Amino acid sequence: MNVKLRVLTAGVLFFTGQLAFAQKTDTIDVKTEEIEEVVVLGYSKTITKKNSTVASNTVSDVFLENRPNANVLTALQGSAPGVIMNGGSGSPGSAKFSLLIRGTSSINGNTDALIVIDDVPSNASEYRNLNPNDIESMTVLKDAAATAIYGNRGANGVVVIRTKRGKFNSALKVSYTGMTGLSLRPLDKYNLSNTNEYLEIMRAYGLTPSTNPATPNAYDIALRGQAAGVDTDWKKVFFKPEMFQSHDVAISSGGGNVSSYSSFGYMEQGGAVPTTDFKRFTARSNIQARSKDEKLTVNSQIGLAFSRRNELFEETSTAIRNNSVQNPLLGVLQGLPYLAPGVYANGQELFNTIGTNFNNGNNIYVLENLLTRGNLPNFVDQISITGNLGASYQFTKNFSINNKFGLDYRQGERTSGRAPWSYLALATQGTAAFTGSESQATTRDLSINNVVSASYNGQAGEHTVDATISMEYNKVHYRTSSRTQNGLDPRTYVPGSGTGYVPFQNPNFLPSVGASRLVAGTLAYFANANYDYAGKYGFSGTLRRDASYRFVGDNQWATYWAVAGRWNIDQENFMEGSTFSVLKLRASYGTNGNQNIIAAGAGANPLLTATSIVRDQYTTPTGYGNALGSGFGYGNPRVQWEDVAQANIGLDFTLLGNKLEGTFDVYNKKTTNLFSTIPVSGVAGTYGINGNNGTMTNKGIELGLRYNILNKEGAKLTIFANGAYNQNRINEFITNGDPAPGTTTTIAGHQLYEWYAYKYAGVNKSNGNLLFYTQDGGVTENPNVSDAQYLDVSIVPKYAGSFGFESGYKGFFLDALFTFQQGIKKFDNALYWLANPEGLGSNAVGSANLSTDLLDAWSPTNTDSDVPNLRATNWGFTADSDYFIKDASFLKIRSVTVGYQLSKSMLRDLPITGMRVYVQAENIYTWTKWRGFDPEPITGSSLSIYPNPRMFTLGVKVDF
Repeated sequence: MNVKLRVLTAGVLFFTGQLAFAQKTDTIDVKTEEIEEVVVLGYSKTITKKNSTVASNTVSDVFLENRPNANVLTALQGSAPGVIMNGGSGSPGSAKFSLLIRGTSSINGNTDALIVIDDVPSNASEYRNLNPNDIESMTVLKDAAATAIYGNRGANGVVVIRTKRGKFNSALKVSYTGMTGLSLRPLDKYNLSNTNEYLEIMRAYGLTPSTNPATPNAYDIALRGQAAGVDTDWKKVFFKPEMFQSHDVAISSGGGNVSSYSSFGYMEQGGAVPTTDFKRFTARSNIQARSKDEKLTVNSQIGLAFSRRNELFEETSTAIRNNSVQNPLLGVLQGLPYLAPGVYANGQELFNTIGTNFNNGNNIYVLENLLTRGNLPNFVDQISITGNLGASYQFTKNFSINNKFGLDYRQGERTSGRAPWSYLALATQGTAAFTGSESQATTRDLSINNVVSASYNGQAGEHTVDATISMEYNKVHYRTSSRTQNGLDPRTYVPGSGTGYVPFQNPNFLPSVGASRLVAGTLAYFANANYDYAGKYGFSGTLRRDASYRFVGDNQWATYWAVAGRWNIDQENFMEGSTFSVLKLRASYGTNGNQNIIAAGAGANPLLTATSIVRDQYTTPTGYGNALGSGFGYGNPRVQWEDVAQANIGLDFTLLGNKLEGTFDVYNKKTTNLFSTIPVSGVAGTYGINGNNGTMTNKGIELGLRYNILNKEGAKLTIFANGAYNQNRINEFITNGDPAPGTTTTIAGHQLYEWYAYKYAGVNKSNGNLLFYTQDGGVTENPNVSDAQYLDVSIVPKYAGSFGFESGYKGFFLDALFTFQQGIKKFDNALYWLANPEGLGSNAVGSANLSTDLLDAWSPTNTDSDVPNLRATNWGFTADSDYFIKDASFLKIRSVTVGYQLSKSMLRDLPITGMRVYVQAENIYTWTKWRGFDPEPITGSSLSIYPNPRMFTLGVKVDF
C-alpha cells in the first residue's frame, strides 16, 4: 500500500540536520508502522505537525495533479480556507491574477502573497515559466506565527513551493507525463440579438428606412443583410477552439550520499482569441549530497526556461480597453449580426472602402484585420534562470550553521508594432511614403538572495529547545532598453527580425531609443526560538529587524515579531479513550510589514516600485503646444512601511478513528500606516501628497474539513470542503471630498472598494423612464448626488471556498473539485452597452449589437415590463447607479478527472512499473447570475477581460 508522507511548511527557520521531503514507498504498511506527519517550516526548518504552532494548509494532490495549468499558482484556487486565487485573464501565460490570503490588507500597495520557492523568497510576480510537474508540495502560511519570519514581505501571507528531489538509496526512475486537449471559450448569458431580432429592436426604437437611396442608413443596411441571409455570430468568428499539449520527462536516482532529480518539459497552449498563444520549454536539475558522517549536507536546485507569449495589444495598453475599434474583447460582443465576416481580403482593401468611417458597425472589420496574425505583432520572449545553493554543517549534536544562496534572472524581449500592410497603419499613414512601426524592448532583472544562520537544538528530559539567528540580504539589479522604428517597408518587413526598417529620411521616420537602470535592496536580521514540554505544550517566538532602500532616516528600519503557543489537549490524561486522536489548540499574535506600498503591474518585480516617493523631483511635462515645460513633484521623507498586526486562534483536530480531520481558525488582522494620498491645501501647488494615511481591519473565520469515508479492499472515497468569511473595514482614512456616484470608494466606516451609487427602483409605468430611490426612501427620475447610497458590497468576495471528492475502485479513479465565491458585485460594462440603447451614445442602435432583453422594453402596450423604455430620457443615470452593478457570486466546476491506474500485474512483462491514463476537464460549468464570460476576475468592471477558457484534456503518466 502506498503511503504519502505529507509535507507542510510554515514560516520559522532553518533545520539543524537532514532535510525531510515528501515521498512514496511500496514497502511500508500503515497498519503496522505509524508515520508521524512532518511539517517543513519556512527557511527549511522541519517539525512534527503535532508540535507546530502555526496556521498553515497543504495543497493536496487533487489540486496539483493532472491539470493543464500554465501558471502553477492556479492550483491554489479553492485549495485552502481563506485563500482566494482568481485568474485576472484567461490569455495563455498571463501574469494577471489575484492571490489574496485573509482579505485585502492594502489600498495602493501589493496585496498578493509572497511566493517562496525552495526556501528562497521570490521577487517575481508571474510564474508561467515554472513547470507544475516539478512541484512536490505547496503550503499556504496565514497567521503571524508563520509569516513574521518573512518580515517586510510577509504581510499578505506566504505560499511555500518545494520542487521535487531525488531520494538517497533509490533506484533509477524515469517517468513521462503527457497531456493533449482543447481550449474552448466560456459561455455567456448576454442573449445577443440575431439579425431578425435586431431589426425588431430597430423598429421598436423608431428607426425607419432612409429617404435617400444614395445614402442608406443603419436600418437599410440591416434589411440588406436580412435579405442576403446574413446572421453572423461574431463570437464564433473571434473565438476559436485551440489545442493544448504538454510533454514532461523526469529522471531521479540516489546513492548513499548523492541523489538527483532532473526534468525536461514542453508546453503549448493556444488562446481562445486568434493571435494569442503560449509556448514554454523548461529544464530542472535538483541535487542533494551529504558527507559519510552526515554532518555536511549540500543541496542545489536550478531551473531553466524559455517561453514565447503572443498576446493582445489590449493587455499591455490600457488606453484602448474601451476602444471598440482596436479591442477585440469588446468587438466580439458588439459585432452586428447582419454584417458578414471575411468581406475584405486585407487592410488596404478595407481602408480603400471605409477610410476612417466606423459608423454602422464598420469597426468590426477593423477588429477582423487586427486579428490576422502578423498585422499587429505583440509577443514576448522570456528567458528565466532560477537557482539556489544551500549547505548545512553540524559541528556538534546541538549546533549547526547554514547558508542558502539563491538567484532569479529574467530577461524579456518584447516586440510590438503595426505591420505596414495592416489597416491601422494605413489609416494613419497620411502623406508619408511609408507607414507602420515596430518597438522592441529588453528588460533584465537579476535578484540575489542570501541567508546565513546558526542554529541550536537541545533536549533535557521532557524539555526541548531550538533557536536560530539569521541574516538575509536581498539585491535586485534591473535594466531596460527600448527601440522604436517608425516607417516599415512592406516588401521586406518581418516582425521582430529587424528587416524592412526605412532609413532616416525626414522626421516622419525618426527612430527613438530609451534606457533605464535601477538597483534595489533589503537587509534583515532575525531570530527564532521554539520550546516544547513533553509534547503537550509549546511556545515559539520570532523577532526580525528589516531595512529597505525605499525609505530614509528612522523609517529605513522596522522591527517585526510574533509569539505563539499550543496546547495538545489530546495528550492530557482526561482525553484517554476519547474519539479524538488529535486535538490541538493554537494561539498567536504578531506583526508584519509591507514595504511594497505601490503595487507592481502584472509580471513586474514589486521591489522596483515606489523608488522616489521620499524625494522631491523635478519633472519635464509636456505643456501648451507640445512644448516642454518644467514641473515639481513633492516627496515625503516621512513615508514608511505599512504595518500589519494579526491575532489568531486555531483548533486542529482528528477524530472518528482518524476518518475526520479538520482545522478551524478565527483571526483579526489590522493594517496601520496605509499608504495613500494625503489631502493638502491647493496653495502648495498640489491637492495631495504621498504619505501614510489610515487603518484597516480584516476579521474572519476559516474552516477546513476532510472525511475519509472508505479506504479498504481497493476502494477509496474521501470528501473535503473548506470555507471562509472575511469582513473588511476601513477604520480611519482622510479623504478630500465626497465620492462620486457609480464608483467604488475608500471611506472610513465602510469596506474597501464598496460600491456607492444611485439605487435603481424600477420602471415608471406611466412613461417607461427609470426610477431611482432618493435618500429619504422616495423615488425620482432625476437623482442628485445626495441620493447616492452605499451598497454594503464590494468587488472582493466576503465568502469563498471549495468542496469535492477523491474516489477510486480497483484502479479506476474519479476526482472532482468545486469552488465558490459569494458576496461580490461588479459593474457589467458589456451589459451596459448591450442592454442600453444609448450605451455608446445617441446612435447606439445601429452601431453595435444589443441584447434581446430590449425586445421586452416598456411600451404603451407593455407597461408592466422591468426593462425601461428604449427612448427613456434618463438612461444616462445607469452609469452612476446599480442598474448594471451585478452579482458576481458563483459556484464553478473547477476540475473533474476520471482515469485508470494499471496494476503491476498488467505490466509485469513490460519495462514499465506504473501507468495512468485519464481525462480531465477544467472550468467546465459555472452557476452564476453574472451574465458575462467569467465572474472570477477581481476587478471593478468587466471591461475587456480575456475570459478564462474551458479546457478538456487527455493525459497519460508512465513510470519506467
